[in-house]
Amino acid sequence: MKIKLVFIAAAVSIAAISCGSPQAVNNSAPKAGTAITSSASPVMSPTPVPTSTVPKNGDYDSKGVVTKINLEGGSVELNHEEIKGVMPAMQMEFFVSDKKMLAPLKVGDKVDFVLRYKDYTETIVNIRKAQ
Repeated sequence: MKIKLVFIAAAVSIAAISCGSPQAVNNSAPKAGTAITSSASPVMSPTPVPTSTVPKNGDYDSKGVVTKINLEGGSVELNHEEIKGVMPAMQMEFFVSDKKMLAPLKVGDKVDFVLRYKDYTETIVNIRKAQ
């Protein structure tokens, strides 16, 4: 019985629309547990596309705390503040342009550093203990 009612309702809706009836068309999604009464495609709105923000090539000053040092690999992990124009505050590992910069550092040191962003690559080009 339910299927017949759905079919009849769909036929009445289509007939009303094709005859120029001023009947309103409801394109909203059906409530849970109800049958769809029209074979017409619902009106779809475009999905918003997030805008990508790619930093500009350049040097960016920031501050952080050393959480790990890899002298062999030439990297340092920092819990850093927001690097304006590049990324929010987070804990992250960065490679350094010269491994010698890591020698005076210890885990727990507060540091000031310069991050160079160039063509999707981030490298610390200067790092020193904060004063």
